[in-house]
Amino acid sequence: MSTLLHISDCHLFGDTTRQGYGAINPYQSLKQILIEAFEHSANISSIIVTGDISGDDSLASYQHFTALMEDYAKAPVYVIAGNHDNNLHFDTLSAHHLVAGAPVELGDWQIHGLDTRFEGARGQVDIHELKVIGKQVSEHSHRHHLLAMHHHASPSKSWMDKHDLANAGEFLNWVEEGIPLVAIIHGHVHSPLRYTLGTNNKVPVMGCPASCWQWEMAPEFALSDEQPGYQLIRLHDDGTLTCDIKRTKTI
Repeated sequence: MSTLLHISDCHLFGDTTRQGYGAINPYQSLKQILIEAFEHSANISSIIVTGDISGDDSLASYQHFTALMEDYAKAPVYVIAGNHDNNLHFDTLSAHHLVAGAPVELGDWQIHGLDTRFEGARGQVDIHELKVIGKQVSEHSHRHHLLAMHHHASPSKSWMDKHDLANAGEFLNWVEEGIPLVAIIHGHVHSPLRYTLGTNNKVPVMGCPASCWQWEMAPEFALSDEQPGYQLIRLHDDGTLTCDIKRTKTI
């Protein structure tokens, strides 16, 4: 069995003392998550961060992320871009990018990355990337496959749906083709959404809490009073997985 630490939506600022929504300091909350996660789960195999690492497009925000990972992460780190990472500074993390066609391998599992950056806060899947991932999955059909992306792939029935995937239908069609994914994970909505995609080929999807402030899944913009969080995903040798939502202590 392998264990993934899934973190998302760090929204780090260049100023490590700056607070964001809910008076939460995103630098301190990410630091706390890393400390607590490795205190509780010493067997973490890899860390997947599904986007929005920066909250202000600053070079310093990515430098802070790198420093935190070097100081507190005790496993390899892989990152996918979010809509807030649509800047040149994100490339400073190029050594950690999880890109289509080059999955992370954990035992009999492959973890695939899909870049959904598009315009503003909206996302879009790249059809070429889907083909590349589909080919990789087909050529390794004896493995178990998990897909990681930033944007949510189905309506959350909240105000965040104005920041959805512009071509969600094409992504759904790809899933419906029977791509043998065990599950899909994402960030973006700052909430642990749970749903399935597909009718014949039902794929479970698991959204991740943000490592900073949480959104309320309500029709109008609202903050949740939930603490910053993360997910621990246990990849079992038989091709099943279990996913636990974790929240930090009060920070």
